[in-house]
Amino acid sequence: MAVRVLYCGDTQAETLITAKGMDTFILNSYRDSARVLREALSPRPGIELTHMPADKVRAEFPMTPEEFANWDVIILSDVGYNNIALLPGNRERIVPMGPDRVGNFRKWVEGGGGLIMAGGYTTFSGIEGKGIWGGTPIEAVLPVTCDRGNDDRVEVPDGATLDVLSPEHPILKGVSFDKERIILGYNRVFPKTESEIVMRVRGDVFLAVAEFGKGRSVAYTTDPVYHWCGNLHEWANYGLLWERMAKWAAREI
Repeated sequence: MAVRVLYCGDTQAETLITAKGMDTFILNSYRDSARVLREALSPRPGIELTHMPADKVRAEFPMTPEEFANWDVIILSDVGYNNIALLPGNRERIVPMGPDRVGNFRKWVEGGGGLIMAGGYTTFSGIEGKGIWGGTPIEAVLPVTCDRGNDDRVEVPDGATLDVLSPEHPILKGVSFDKERIILGYNRVFPKTESEIVMRVRGDVFLAVAEFGKGRSVAYTTDPVYHWCGNLHEWANYGLLWERMAKWAAREI
């Protein structure tokens, strides 16, 4: 049976105001960076991938235990905590607004779900601390803690290489890692005592894993899509790495 993966995020709507002397123009566009990971992970054997764009998360992300049960693994990439915590309906004055989605999310992990949080400007702490995952019930089921309220980005425009600490971990065992691959940034996070650091970048956590109850979680601190991923996505085993992460989180390996 295939691992059912819900991949959330990595899309954005952009508005650009261009001034040409006295004349201005407003240009709107939509960026689907998620195709990088979709194209890498969708064709992998034993993976059934569904992508939820960032603008759909607040309204369509699972809320109830029954809805969470439809998934084996959830990947969050550039999805801020507000999208999960603030339920739709606040402008309609619905009281209560809905179920305890955050609490159900945590219970889903502890009950056997697999969570992968990938890096970005609105995951972990994020740009200007706007990701705000630190101190939340979801941080309690991550292998790392976040620098709450602070900008945790480490921008590396000159490129940073990755160091493998645990080549025999099931995620990396038998995976030929290309040391020429570089990333352009990551979120600085702090490993918990119960976590295992599988890879580092410049002495910081790059890939960490842990188990909570019956569930597993992964912290992957760079973005799986541009620009932070640098040329890592061009590595021949990029899709295999993500397949292994998903299957490890689902207890398939």
